[in-house]
Amino acid sequence: MVMTTLAPKNIRQVNETTLGISWNDGHESEYPVKILRENCPCANCIDEWSGKKLIAPGSIPDSIRPRNLKAVGLYAIQFDWSDGHDTGLYTHELLRKLCQCSVCLIKN
Repeated sequence: MVMTTLAPKNIRQVNETTLGISWNDGHESEYPVKILRENCPCANCIDEWSGKKLIAPGSIPDSIRPRNLKAVGLYAIQFDWSDGHDTGLYTHELLRKLCQCSVCLIKN
């Protein structure tokens, strides 16, 4: 039996404030871009030792947008945000956990 690694097949801008990902397992994810930015996993946004968020609640503006994104190996996506932040590597697993579709919101 061959195990398939979870991976995005397609990433698209659904609208000005929503990003969509089609996954290789058939799942369709939707993300408000502000939620993605608020959940940046980099050391500037999350304390490496405690796991505590360093981003103050409400500090990310509603106008935040991804300017660009790129695949990092076969495991993550790196966003270049409109606020100049670009150091977070969003693993495919993290992106799936952050999914805001109705099915995932019910499960979580």
